[in-house]
Amino acid sequence: MSTLKYNDEGLDISGATIQTARVISRLTPAPLINLYVGMIMVYISPIGLGPVLNPATALLILIPGMVILPIIPIIFSAWRGHVDLDVSARETRVKFFAFSLFCYAVVYAIFTMSECLILAVLSAAYFAVTSGVMIATLKTKVSVHGAGVGGPGTALLIVYGLIAWPVIFLWIAVIWSRTVLKQHSLSQSFAGVMLGILITLPTYWLLYL
Repeated sequence: MSTLKYNDEGLDISGATIQTARVISRLTPAPLINLYVGMIMVYISPIGLGPVLNPATALLILIPGMVILPIIPIIFSAWRGHVDLDVSARETRVKFFAFSLFCYAVVYAIFTMSECLILAVLSAAYFAVTSGVMIATLKTKVSVHGAGVGGPGTALLIVYGLIAWPVIFLWIAVIWSRTVLKQHSLSQSFAGVMLGILITLPTYWLLYL
């Protein structure tokens, strides 16, 4: 057994810049972004939540299915000392992505049956982006943090318009933090954000607009 740690904690890096990058990185993993964006759409949906769900019941589906369950295998594996919390070894990531895809598919089915379009499309976008990242991972260590902010940020821009433009600063901050923490090259961090954007756009065009 080993202490749960992020990969950058094992590197010989320190200083104020590193601490700032760590704060940004710890606040922007994909599950937390799922929570932030999901709560925005639950409480400020421009099209409502459909005829079945209310904010409380929507969150009872969203939080377990899109925030908690997808990371349980990672936490368990990290607790056993097999991976770090970043799952920094590219070769070990596919099985965790596959479980996340299962979770997102189940959530998508539930929201679709509940006629909750706003959250059904969000979960479909997460499924699509995660699929893209999983495929890309076979060739390169594309940034999951990057894809995790690129996709949801694009969803916010589509749903809410220009009022959501500050997400662009979040994209830049995440690219910077993951590069500074030596978890990705600049190109891998940038590719993660772009992958999230380029997959989310057609998903929303097909299912939401």
